[in-house]
Amino acid sequence: MKRIFMVACMLTFAFMISAQGGQGGGQRQGGGQGGQGGGMTPERIAERQAQMKKDLNLNDKQFAEYKKIDEEFRTKSTAARQNAAGDREKMQAETTKLRTEQTAKMKALLTAAQFKKYEELLAQQAQQRGQGGQGGGQRQNN
Repeated sequence: MKRIFMVACMLTFAFMISAQGGQGGGQRQGGGQGGQGGGMTPERIAERQAQMKKDLNLNDKQFAEYKKIDEEFRTKSTAARQNAAGDREKMQAETTKLRTEQTAKMKALLTAAQFKKYEELLAQQAQQRGQGGQGGGQRQNN
């Protein structure tokens, strides 16, 4: 009887650990910076875009173009993840290429001061992602 109880406890513990590991991966994927959006809800995307409008002091014309650039990046990066078929290096290379394109478009759209602030915001977000699943989970749930 004790053995059955011990095995049941170990299986429950193993299940809890594996469930947490899978959940953390999902948070990082969806909680990433502007554009990764792998698991972001439309509401969260809209919140993030509105925050960028405020942080960068975008006018309506700039904001419309920003949203277009953001949507294009999210669509292409999602396709890159799917096309990579688990090949992490391929996915990273494609995402880097897409981010370079996105940055060039943003530089053309924004004033020098706005672009400097944009780069600062990206750096802050990258630093938050570097804190592991905690940062991703906090951003996703805000």
